[in-house]
Amino acid sequence: MGDVFANPDGSCVLVTAEDTAFVWASHEELAADWLAEQHEPDPGAGPAYEFLDEACSAATPGIVDILVTIAEAAADDGDMLGALGAGHLEDLVSHSGNGAVVLEEVDRAARRSPAFRTALRGVWLGWDVPPHVKARLVGLGGIDIGDGEGKGAQQV
Repeated sequence: MGDVFANPDGSCVLVTAEDTAFVWASHEELAADWLAEQHEPDPGAGPAYEFLDEACSAATPGIVDILVTIAEAAADDGDMLGALGAGHLEDLVSHSGNGAVVLEEVDRAARRSPAFRTALRGVWLGWDVPPHVKARLVGLGGIDIGDGEGKGAQQV
């Protein structure tokens, strides 16, 4: 576990549990590193992945804008958009319990960015997502998997 900072100037910082600091001057630099890490043998072991993992778990202010930047950088790669949606974006809106916190930002981002909207199609929404959050996210492309066993599932 580390500490993450998404600064107003667009820079991003990860300080790992070992006190190693990684600094990206912009969201675009972070996006480029995350995309490069996805082609590594263990895509979940890099600092860009760790930054996003921590930032999504904590709903760090600015994380939605960062995810939009990554989606737009990957706009021509359906596999990368799927990985972003089923990974970090799903963690942000579903597993971490932060869906209600970031719902308005996610809604605005999905309406302005076709690539982000495509990434949302990879988000599975289970029983742990509040009904009002789930309804909005399904309307934006998320997939309602019902109770996690296929009961009540809705395909979008």
